[in-house]
Amino acid sequence: MGLRSTLAGRATRRVHVLVLEVPGWGETRMRVEAELARRGWTSATSPADADVLLVCGEPGEELESARARLWSQLPGPRVRTAVNTASDVASTLDRAMDDLLDDVRQHSDARTRSRQPAKPRDETAHTEHAAPGDSIESTEHDVDMNMDMDMDMDMPMPGGIPLASGGPDRDGLEMDVLHVPLGPVLPHWPAGLVVRCVLQGDVIVSAQAEILPAAQPSGDGLVPDNSHRTTDDERRRAVIRRSDAAASVLALAGWSFAAGRARRIRDAVASGTALLDVAADLDKLAQSVGRSWTLRWTLKGITVGDTLAQAENGMGQSGSETVRGRLIGWLDEARRTARDDKAEGAYELQDPLALQRSLLSAIPRLLNGTDIATARLIIAALAIETAPVTQTPQSHMSDKT
Repeated sequence: MGLRSTLAGRATRRVHVLVLEVPGWGETRMRVEAELARRGWTSATSPADADVLLVCGEPGEELESARARLWSQLPGPRVRTAVNTASDVASTLDRAMDDLLDDVRQHSDARTRSRQPAKPRDETAHTEHAAPGDSIESTEHDVDMNMDMDMDMDMPMPGGIPLASGGPDRDGLEMDVLHVPLGPVLPHWPAGLVVRCVLQGDVIVSAQAEILPAAQPSGDGLVPDNSHRTTDDERRRAVIRRSDAAASVLALAGWSFAAGRARRIRDAVASGTALLDVAADLDKLAQSVGRSWTLRWTLKGITVGDTLAQAENGMGQSGSETVRGRLIGWLDEARRTARDDKAEGAYELQDPLALQRSLLSAIPRLLNGTDIATARLIIAALAIETAPVTQTPQSHMSDKT
């Protein structure tokens, strides 16, 4: 027991946590990331990389189904848990650690998993259409003889992943067509967003976007609700949102050091640090990002078109049509906001529902012709607010017109 406890303790010094964020629980997710950094733990990038599955919020039916699929893919030892308020993050992670070290619990989970019925093997595809008197050998022979005819109809899907079908290319040639959903659980991805893409080769030829809702509205501090906010609250929320969005783009661009700086600024503001005290850090980060030729080359040519330029209430400068321009604009706005004291309401979106609808409807056009990596950068640059928002008088009027 002593050796086992020692090995278990060493294995859990750097726990990998896969976070499923429900729309409306952005503040809780940020608190989780800050607590993971404080403990030296790591945000998992996939179920295979995870020790803990942590759900932030109350998932709706579709997100709950996604959570169940993720849980089935986690290797043991594993723990699943949930947190609904930012103040409960630390205690929730403490309990997760205790459960990881609980031998009885983990052995029980392993036995339960081993008793689950196995999925049918691929060989069943050779016999499922056989007549009652046919032998396996004769069925396999028929399959071999009719491979071209039956390939698209009866071929099993390895691991549940659909096989590619054929489709015409722009040059008149036939290319593989694959249907790939992006989301709702990806690193640096809007909460609850699913983009169902059709790929030819590695290029997206069409896409549809939707937000999987929460089971109930959230009390999270980042949900748009201006009824009880002061000007200082609005300024803090503006700096937090821009720093968080900048961290996502920087991480996807491969600059993890700068992404970490943006997250530390975000977490400092969220913890109550005076805005003027973080202004200098924002200045340094903005200068580093603006001067980086590597980042300029990485993001070269990746645009968001005129979508954000037309959305005057969007987060960012109206003329920033490139991903790099959006990123620099966020950091410039964050450092100016940290030093400025404008009128109440000046930092909030005036019509968040209309903006959300506009960005979702623009996704198919923006992603057409891009690859997956570029698409993720574009989605991050849109900084879509997926939290439930109330309809404003302006949006009522726009719906009628």
